[in-house]
Amino acid sequence: MSALSRSSTPAFARRSTAQDTNGTGGANTSKYLGKKQLGTKILGMYAGLLCEKGNLVNIRKFARTVTNKVRIISARKEVAVLNSHQWLLYLLAEDDAETVVYGCKILARLLVTHGSAYTSKFAGKTGGFIIMAQRLKRWWDIPTLWPICFAILFGYDVADIDFARNFEFFSLVETFGKSKIVYPDALPIITSMLQVGIKDVLKHQDDPDSPAQDIVHAPTFPQPPAERIETRHHRSRSMDLSKALESRGMFSSRSFSLARC
Repeated sequence: MSALSRSSTPAFARRSTAQDTNGTGGANTSKYLGKKQLGTKILGMYAGLLCEKGNLVNIRKFARTVTNKVRIISARKEVAVLNSHQWLLYLLAEDDAETVVYGCKILARLLVTHGSAYTSKFAGKTGGFIIMAQRLKRWWDIPTLWPICFAILFGYDVADIDFARNFEFFSLVETFGKSKIVYPDALPIITSMLQVGIKDVLKHQDDPDSPAQDIVHAPTFPQPPAERIETRHHRSRSMDLSKALESRGMFSSRSFSLARC
């Protein structure tokens, strides 16, 4: 075939890359999200819509309309229909911390905004709080999860929590200090996370950044107020999810290094 006929052959247009745009010979710097990462980002946007402060329309519509049919592999080929809170419990079984936090946040608002009748059904028929305790305990070191779990215990709307604050005693007191326990069935979630957290802290007490070091090397004399404030701010961690996951990743890498020593 001639050069003219080859040039007239139709071909698919190639997507322009960073290399084409910049005119350089370097590697393509474009970043693409995988399916799982994209799904997590969409879930985060979904959580933002459902947990919007002052807006209960979306979460109530979610509770009414969201169902998911799951086909059980058996001889009878039964089809189970999951309601909204059962679907969210499946998200808590994921290995991705970000997905777990988003699912827990939506679930917390769903329970608190729908009252005791909805929560009693969740606790009794579904066994939801026991399932939450089993699935959330390994994520005890994510500061974002603690105020969400306390919000369920005290019947506090997660939309009213300022997650930009640091995770510390005074922040929790200011948020939940005037609240009373509304749903005691949620207490096993807190206790299971505490139990696993204490075991992990004792296991990593040789790490210089472990909270156990604060107990071992605690001063026997009263500290001046300025020093107490400085120490408290140094040890505090943010409740913001992105910062919490970044801090968690740094500690995990240090723990792995110590384990290899």
